[in-house]
Amino acid sequence: MIRSLTIVLSVVGLTIGLWAVATADERKPDIPLARPASVNPFARGVAALGVIEPAERTVGIVAPEPGMVMQVLVQVGDRVEAGAPLFQLDTRRLDADLVRARAAVAAGEAEVARWHALPRPEDLPPLEAAVVAARAGVQDREEQLALTRQAFQRGSGTDRDISRATFTLEAAKADAQRAQAELERAKAGGWRPDLAIAEAKLAGLKAEVEALTLLKERLTVRAPRAGQIIRRQVEPGEFASTDSTRPGLLLADLERLHVRAQVDEEDIALITAAAARGPVRALAMTRGAMVMELPLTFDRIEPFARPKTDLMGINAERVDTRVVDVVFRVAATPSQPVFPGQAVDVFVDEGQDP
Repeated sequence: MIRSLTIVLSVVGLTIGLWAVATADERKPDIPLARPASVNPFARGVAALGVIEPAERTVGIVAPEPGMVMQVLVQVGDRVEAGAPLFQLDTRRLDADLVRARAAVAAGEAEVARWHALPRPEDLPPLEAAVVAARAGVQDREEQLALTRQAFQRGSGTDRDISRATFTLEAAKADAQRAQAELERAKAGGWRPDLAIAEAKLAGLKAEVEALTLLKERLTVRAPRAGQIIRRQVEPGEFASTDSTRPGLLLADLERLHVRAQVDEEDIALITAAAARGPVRALAMTRGAMVMELPLTFDRIEPFARPKTDLMGINAERVDTRVVDVVFRVAATPSQPVFPGQAVDVFVDEGQDP
């Protein structure tokens, strides 16, 4: 029975599949092989090649120093705020230096604490006992000197005996003074210049820890401003370089878009005159199967003529052409997505009747 049921279900499934294929009516859009070229909509207008870009330009995020990437914290399309971490480089060498530096700080703090703990309570009793012994020695030498003088007066002593007893007394007094000075020194605690040196060394060790901490923090690459990640060219385990021509991440603000038109130096005077007369009418057209018109608003002319470097493979392009960048704002939100770096045809109304 199970075998029969399996055969029946197989036949039913095959029938449903054939029916679904036969009744499917999905028609792909007809895209003509030959697409019409963009036509200048203005009777007297200037045509130029344009490139879509964010209003605040695209920021290439590169590593501050060469190193292995340990972690990438963002994906393409993520919205980030200023200061948000993007990716992190290998910090193990700095971590090892930090361990040593923090241990040195602990040793420096112990040195300062040792100075403040002086005098040690157990150091005072021996010194006090030495003072008592020295004073007792002085008294004994004084009595010895008195007996020597009495003997000299009775004629049983000499001047040499008195001199010897006097010298011995003076030595005992010196020992007593030395013992008293040692006791006073111990009671006074540490020497202030020693504390100043210890505190200076401790400050230097703490500064070393702060410097290493800053260097470690520097290896966490953060967003310089708010925006959206539009391209990611770095992965964990790769070696990040500081080459600005191949940034690890591209950051841009896609809320406001501009179009940078490369106007031939021979035509820039027409746009300058049109901007002086009043509002400049301009239009950008995308390329491809679905042509979209983008109304533009004049923003500025960047007053620097440069050789044309963005070649699009058009036969009419000349490598010796010098262009001036004219920046336009995209006046309305496009009906279809457009992307930074996308080429468009820009047409600017000269603003004069023929």
